Order: sequence, then structure tokens, then C-alpha cells
Amino acid sequence: MSRRFARLVLGIVLAVAVLNVPAAVTAPSAEAACRPALKSLTLARSTVAGGTSTTATIRLTCRTPRRAKVQLWASTGIRVPAYVYVAGGRSTRVVTVRTSPTTVRSSGRVKAVYRQVVRRAALVRTVTPCYPTPVPTAVALPAYVHAGQRATGTVTLDCVARTSLAVSLTSSSSWVTVPGTLTILAGRRTASFTAVTKAPAVGTLPAFNVTIRATRNGKSAARAMQVRPEIRAFRAGDRFTVNEPILTPDGPDGWVSGTLRITLDHPAPPGGLDVKGSVVPEGRTWTEVPIHLDSYPPDSRVADHLTITDSAGNVLLDEDFTYIVHPAP
Repeated sequence: MSRRFARLVLGIVLAVAVLNVPAAVTAPSAEAACRPALKSLTLARSTVAGGTSTTATIRLTCRTPRRAKVQLWASTGIRVPAYVYVAGGRSTRVVTVRTSPTTVRSSGRVKAVYRQVVRRAALVRTVTPCYPTPVPTAVALPAYVHAGQRATGTVTLDCVARTSLAVSLTSSSSWVTVPGTLTILAGRRTASFTAVTKAPAVGTLPAFNVTIRATRNGKSAARAMQVRPEIRAFRAGDRFTVNEPILTPDGPDGWVSGTLRITLDHPAPPGGLDVKGSVVPEGRTWTEVPIHLDSYPPDSRVADHLTITDSAGNVLLDEDFTYIVHPAP
């Protein structure tokens, strides 16, 4: 009987001991049971001036039992480390996000990756404020211009001018002139100017390159432009050529018709030209006029007359000419 009683007492003691063991010993804690995942990526500021910094907070779903490696990525103009660690026993990590200066407003992203979970945050870079004052960063010009013509150029500053300011312009050739000073108005980053090219009074100017430079506060930007030989307008004494038109039957009465193309060796001047009753606009060098003959010429040669007058009524050319025609196949 005493042995049975002893066993009963031992059982009761063991049961009480089990019931009084701390929960932390009998079962894993909630933190130890949590398998951390990437919960969020947030920025302290979603809009910053280019060239300044902000911070990003990486947050896990729970405290990581050991340090966790989180990979980072950012758009062009935004810089973050390739990766950071969230320390063991922590659930967050703050990272510095740096940006590059910019002359235009631009949008980008920061991305965090942990255990194949991706979180993103958008970041906008605004135009970098000027310091200490705007300076030229670019000069835009056409690739080429013909001597005697004008070209429009544009100067761009590194940022918006707070007050109207002056930029100096220079040309590397005496054949191309530009204004000595270009004013860029307050609130603007660009201004346009006109480059005037000259043509020689006699002869033809060979092609050459000219460099236009914009300078302010010791900083400058430049652009080269090719100046090609001048395009002289058609004038008295200049010549022309014609094609050899194909004549086709025009009705049952023996008439034939075709198109005569007249090409000038210089383009029409301002106001255009009247060439054999057809208008050649300024800058153009050819026109087409219809021809009608009562029969196909036996020797395939046609005699005709050509008059060319300018917009003021001045006769630049008045002469007979001949051209060869061909019958339609």
C-alpha cells in the first residue's frame, strides 16, 4: 500500500512541475517563430531637389533572428547601396538615398528585394537650384547653312534664371556674325539668336566650319556649324536645261502632247519667277509646262521660245531654243 501511495505522490509532483515550467521554455516565442519577410519600403520625402538626399526605411514583417541582407536598386540619377543588412533582433533599417543634379524634373524609383519579395517607392527629382548663378551648358545650331543665309541658334543655361541676365556670344569666323550679348529673361532657361552668314561679292566661298560660343561667369558652351557655298538666285545671263519629253497622241486629229520640264541652274529669287507662263516659287529650280503639237515632228526636234521674268516684271531671259522629243512606245 505504501508503494502505491509513493507512486501517486510522485505522479502528482511531476504534473505540478510540468504545469509550472515557463511558456518560453515549453514553446517557441512568437518572434522566434516568425520568418521575416519584406513588409515595406518608404521614403522620408518623395520629392527632392536634384543633388540633395533623403532617407528610405526598410521594414520587415518581424524582428529577424539573424542579420538579413536586403538588395537595393535605383533609377538613373538616384544612388543607393547595392545592399544593406537589417541587424539581428531588428525589423527596420534606414538607408541614405542620394540624387544627382538635374536640369529637368524627372521621376525615378528605389527598389528593395528580400527573399524574392519586392517593394518600390517613387522619387521625383526637381530642377537643381543654380549656385551661385546660371551658366551656359549648351548651344544649339543647324548642322549647316549656306553662305548668305541666316541660322537660328539657342543658348541653354544649367538652370532657370531668377533674374534677366546677359550671355556673351562670339563667332570664330568673320564671315558669320552673332549678337555680342544675348539676354535670357527671368524664369527662362533658353534664348534664341540669329547668326548671319555673308557671301563674297565675287566668286564662291568654299565650305568651312564656324564655332559659336556662349560665355558667362567664366563658363562657356560652344557648337560648330558648317557654312556651305552660297546658293545664288537666278539672274540675267544664267542658263537652263530641258528634258526630252515623250509625245503621245491627243485625239483623232493628229495632235500630240507631252510635258516639258525646264530646270534652271540657280533657284528662283524671292517673289519667284515666271518661266514660260508657269510660276517657279522662291528657292525652287524647275517647273513643268504642257506642250501640244499638231503633229509629231519628222526630225524629232522642236523649236520653241522661252521667256523668264522676275516678280517685278524684269525680263531675265528671252530667247529661242530647241529640244528633242520622242514618240510614245
